[in-house]
Order: sequence, then structure tokens, then C-alpha cells
Amino acid sequence: MYNRVGHGTGIGWGQGLVHPDLAESYLLSRHTGAEFFSPSHIALDVRGGPKLQYAYGVPVADNGFARNVNQFEAFRCENSLMFDGKKNMNFLERGRERRFQQFVNNRALELGNSRTMRYENMVRVKEYIYFMAKDQYGCRYLQQKFEEGKHHVDVIFEGIINHTADLMINSFANYLVQKMLDVCDEEQRLRIIAVLTQDPVRLVAICLNLHGTRAVQKLIETVTTREQIVLITSALQPAFMELVNDPNGNHVIQKCLTNFGAEENKFIYEAAAANCFDMAIHRHGCCVLQRCISSARGAYQAKLIVEICARGFELAQDPFGNYVVQYVLNLKIPSANAHLASQFEGGYVYLSKQKVSSNVVEKCLKIFPDDAKAVIVRELLNGSHFEQLLQDPYANYVIYTALLNTRGHLHNALVEAIRPHEDAIRTSPCCKRISRALSRR
Repeated sequence: MYNRVGHGTGIGWGQGLVHPDLAESYLLSRHTGAEFFSPSHIALDVRGGPKLQYAYGVPVADNGFARNVNQFEAFRCENSLMFDGKKNMNFLERGRERRFQQFVNNRALELGNSRTMRYENMVRVKEYIYFMAKDQYGCRYLQQKFEEGKHHVDVIFEGIINHTADLMINSFANYLVQKMLDVCDEEQRLRIIAVLTQDPVRLVAICLNLHGTRAVQKLIETVTTREQIVLITSALQPAFMELVNDPNGNHVIQKCLTNFGAEENKFIYEAAAANCFDMAIHRHGCCVLQRCISSARGAYQAKLIVEICARGFELAQDPFGNYVVQYVLNLKIPSANAHLASQFEGGYVYLSKQKVSSNVVEKCLKIFPDDAKAVIVRELLNGSHFEQLLQDPYANYVIYTALLNTRGHLHNALVEAIRPHEDAIRTSPCCKRISRALSRR
């Protein structure tokens, strides 16, 4: 199919269609004002169009295509260029795009080959490996060399071992270090750990780095011997709280909890018990504390839970500490829940009227045994202004949860206390769920 000229104007002064061989040149001449030129030797007629050997046009008689220039029909369309139905791209533009893409691919292949040859020469020089590791393409090349055999692993290892700390915080080289930890042997891994732990402050700085934390976590995943673990934990122990409260460093501590045994994590459990409250009220520390509770066993876990329960009333009101309290409640340890219940008793109304602590009261209503639930409901009912609790933006959730999680006489007492205020709660936006709960009875 040939491109139609937008306003019925052919090449030069003619009318009709533009031949594909001439279309690109014609468009250039229209946009630039230059005279028509053709990339190939094509004879032109007196009107500037190609001679009759190009039989194109539209059939105007039974004997095929028109052979007379005057018989060519003029075509008109809104747009001066034809678009392909399959892609929203101009026919000529697609051709240019294909040619350009082919050029780019060929050029990339040439550059890739030249880059590979350059890296082949550089990797033979030990001092150059460090610089290659910090280059995006050099780092990839070195990782590919790992797959070619242990000899290449040893060569690259010797080239980066003295720069490991620097490479671990590099945006590209940290991936090479992680790959090295997967393919190196135990002796080489021990050398890496020895270099990193030689200066514990430097190792902590790596843990706090966005890229370094990933490399250290990979190191923790790959260590196998107790000697290696002791070297790492000894270096991390002095900066425990700094790591716990850092958005990157806290993941290193959590990785220790998931990959090391109870004895190796002893320093974490002891430090967490000593700093329990400070960890619980911190954005990242509360996550580490919950992980400590889940991984600890026996006396270590019991000590952590006792420390949390001892300050349960304060933690229940904290934006982060309340999550720790709810986590302990979910463990359903009778002694822990009884300890927390004694902390909350007499303050359920106060806690119910606060945004974060109301969630803790709801959790108590779901978890506690019936006798402990009765204490909560009675405190709510005996409050001086029960109708205000019904319309409170937070306490109304507590009352709704109480309706769903109580039964028998306790449930009936709660319903009877709500009935006198039914008209008010029907129109209050905060009480819709309570009203629906009553209507389902």
C-alpha cells in the first residue's frame, strides 16, 4: 500500500500517490522547503512524477491501472500521513525506528565486545579488580566469571579481600560481595569476616548503610561455624541499640535472630531485656522486640514478657508500644495476660477513649477469659457518662467489640444499658455499627 498525499498533491505539480521509494524524500522536501531529490536514479516525467514503468494509482477503467497522468484521481484525507491499524505509529516513522534500533543493537554489540575484551585484560591485573567491582558492567562481568570455575573465584577474591568493607557499601560492588559469599570456601569466608571485624566500628557503619546492610545480612546467612558467628556477634554487641533503632541496622539484628541459635543470640536477649521499654516505644525497636519474643525460648522469653507486662499500662498508650502489648496478648500465656489485666484494671474507660489504647482493650475483649471480660464490661457500664462512650470516636469500637464477644447475662446487661440511648445512636455517625449489632438480635 502506498502513502497518499494529504491534499491531493503529488510530487512536483502532479496529483495522486507518492511512490514508496520517494515518499521519505518528498516528506523532507515539504517540511524543509528543499527541492525534491531521490536516493536512487528514477526517471521523472514532465510533471515531476516517476515515469510510467511504475504502474501505481487506482483503477479507473476495466483495463487495469491508469496509464495516463490525467486519469490519476486526487486523494484527500484529514491527515497528511497514513497510520497503520496495528500500531499507532506512522508508516515512515516505524521504518526509521527499525533502522535506528538496528543501529543501536549493532553498536551495543560492538561496544559490548570491546568492553569484554577490555575487562579480559583488566581482570588479569589484581589491582584493577577493585575498580572493576565498583563499575556497573565490571561488577556483572566479575560475577559471570564466578561461574567459570574456582580458579576465577580465587583470583577475584584476592583482588577484593582488602577492600571488602568499601565494596560492601557500594551500590554495585555489594552484589559482587554477596555473590562471593555464596561461592567462596570456608577459609575465604573466615578471612572476609576477620577483615570486617578487625574494626567493629567499621562493621557497624556498614550495617547502617543502605547497601551494606544487605551484604552483612548475606554474610549472616552464609556463616556455618561457631568461630565465624562469635566474631560477628562480638563486633555487633557494643552497638546493639544503635543498630536496633536504625532503619537499616535493625534488619541485621533480626537476621541474627532468624539464623543463629539461642546461645549465639544470648547477647540480643539480654540487651533486649535491659532496654525493653526503650525498644518497645521505638518505630523499629518494637519490631525487633517482637522478633526477640518469638525466637526466644524458656527463661529468655519469660524475662522479656515480664518486662513488657510490668509497664503494660504505659506501653498500651504508645503508638508503637501498643503493638508489643497486643503481640504478648496474642501469645495467650495465662500468667502474662493476668499480669496485663491487673495493670489495666480500673483504667479501661480511660484506655477506651484513646486512639491506640482502644485497640488494646478490644484485643483484651477477644482474648481474655469470661471473668476478665466481665471486669472490662462492668467498668464501661459503671462509668459516669455511658452515653458519651457510645458516641466517642474510639470507645464506640470497644463497646461494639464487647457486644460481639460477650454472652449470657453479661451480654444482656450490655444490651439493656444501650437500649435507652437507641434513638441517639441511630443518628450518630459513630454508633452505626452498634445500632446494626442491636438490630440483628
